Amino acid sequence: MKNWIIAALVAVIAVGGAIGAFAATRTVDRVVEVRLWAHADDPSDNYISIRTQGGDWSETLPLAADDGDSSDGRFRYGDLTVVLPFSVSDADQAVLGTQQSSGHWSISRLYDAIYDVETVSAILGTDAVINKVWTTAEYDDPYIQLYCRGDELQALIYWDQPIFAPVRHNPIPTIRSVAAVWRVDGSVPTSERWLPATHGMATFAQYPGDFISGILGGETLIFRVIPSNGEEHTLTVDVSGLDDVMGNLTCYPR
Repeated sequence: MKNWIIAALVAVIAVGGAIGAFAATRTVDRVVEVRLWAHADDPSDNYISIRTQGGDWSETLPLAADDGDSSDGRFRYGDLTVVLPFSVSDADQAVLGTQQSSGHWSISRLYDAIYDVETVSAILGTDAVINKVWTTAEYDDPYIQLYCRGDELQALIYWDQPIFAPVRHNPIPTIRSVAAVWRVDGSVPTSERWLPATHGMATFAQYPGDFISGILGGETLIFRVIPSNGEEHTLTVDVSGLDDVMGNLTCYPR
């Protein structure tokens, strides 16, 4: 078993079992352990084994098969209920609603008949802008868009002005990014790199799931990008109400 690694000890559970030939009506708790094994070279090659507490993983553990029959009647089965402990953030614990609008957010749907895929977007209206600090344009309407195109999740900020040089086609593929820093309410600022759109007027999150998790449940987002010319663009927006509509974006990893 040297090529196998222990992926997780998933639970310790109590199982009621009948003991003794003359004690069919008496049940006691028997503690068993459940372990998930994954091959060191292929995590998808895995299996679950169980043992009595402190026993050997190679033992055969008898379980009562008295919970029902398979549909074809060839097998009886016994069920074990296992509760897996894990940590979630406060935002993950909240129930995400499926309203079509809430706060400054609204849901938009677009179906592409060619590729048979639907794009569902949560769009933060331009009226959510609290403040914007840049000097290159006076008449612009920035907004935030979060969307699922099929199973693909994206998050972008549309600045409504060409604050980045347009991305030109290059025979040698390159990935260009810009510095960004953002914070929600009183949280610690997050510094990362975002990808500019080809027209130079929008930035895409490289980790959209993390960005969405960061603003869920928040009220005020302050977002700053710093293009290569060093001129900072800082946008302050009201992002409250996202929880009420986010359930429409089914590709968001919960």
